[in-house]
Amino acid sequence: MVSLTQEIIDLQSHLRCIQDIKEDWRDDDCRKKIMDAIQNTRKLLSDAFGQSLHNLEVFRPNENAVEKVVEEFPESIAFENDKGNLPIHSTTANDHNISSLKYIPLLAREGVRHNVGGEGNRGGLLGGNISGSRNCLQNLVSTGHLFVQNKDDQSVKILKKLKEEGLLVKDDITDHDLIYWSGGEWMVKRFKFFLQWDPNAVVNYSKDDLPLMHHFATDHFDDFKAVLGVMFECYPNEAGHLFQKDNAGITAFEKAWKSYGEEKVMKAINSIFSPQTSFPILHHALIQAPKYKDAFMEWFPWAFHLRDHNDRTLIQTMLATGANCVKEYKTVFASMSDDQIRTKDPVTTLYPFAAVARGEEGDLQKSFYLLRRQPDVLQRHG
Repeated sequence: MVSLTQEIIDLQSHLRCIQDIKEDWRDDDCRKKIMDAIQNTRKLLSDAFGQSLHNLEVFRPNENAVEKVVEEFPESIAFENDKGNLPIHSTTANDHNISSLKYIPLLAREGVRHNVGGEGNRGGLLGGNISGSRNCLQNLVSTGHLFVQNKDDQSVKILKKLKEEGLLVKDDITDHDLIYWSGGEWMVKRFKFFLQWDPNAVVNYSKDDLPLMHHFATDHFDDFKAVLGVMFECYPNEAGHLFQKDNAGITAFEKAWKSYGEEKVMKAINSIFSPQTSFPILHHALIQAPKYKDAFMEWFPWAFHLRDHNDRTLIQTMLATGANCVKEYKTVFASMSDDQIRTKDPVTTLYPFAAVARGEEGDLQKSFYLLRRQPDVLQRHG
């Protein structure tokens, strides 16, 4: 059987012959057939390479080799497989694969240069119909598997390179729902990459009229737990947006409680914090999830004496929230020490007696109670 090398040598010899005699060989019919044969050969070669580019994960060529092929046969990166996908789409089609991810920046860059996938499609990076409704970029950030080591690390590496080359921009995070697609047990580093790049992406994010955390509160618990840990790390002052409400006024925490049950949810939160972390979880929970106050008190007793990021104690936070909150936690209110009654709120600079009397729903009876216990604060307050 003749080797590929020998076939290439023979073809080069044929082409040199044609090049040498083309001016003297004036048979127009022959010249046309030669032209057709050359063009057809080029098309066959381009298609062969194009089909092969869909299988990069199998034979894993050097990136320089891929670049040479694309330079010589640019049509190859536009070769569609039987699913209508481009070679760049096939790089992310296999959830268990990481070997072909390294070709994504090259294929995207060359795709842009040759307008593959159409205007604004970034060389096919924003196109494709992979794993259901996901495009190539979404699939890059949303796939992972227990038995595939380092895929999260490799994917982040590719995302950083795409970012450096201007093939991934900040608006993609929300425009293509990347913080939604990357939220999962096996995509933690990709999820964190987006949150650190654009911390504001989560604030007003909505998909199907639901804030981000709500999407993980009702589906897969392991994904919820993984996302929750990153959210608390990136948004500690907002309690990881766990208590963010939907349009019906229901928090993500309430949905998770209903979906996964108390023990699983509270253990998930408890695994994130410990007495050594000094995170004031009760400050958030008692105000934003009062219905579950007893459960939080039981699971996080060590957090009762912590201060929040405003240096407020739990009681000061309760008083600042209003009379209804004080009424809800009357036992806590009644247990205030003399020192607590004599201490101003670090934010409002009000003494407790003034804080509890403030607003339309202020409680004068409780205010007088505090004054009777420590009347000297009135003189200080004035």
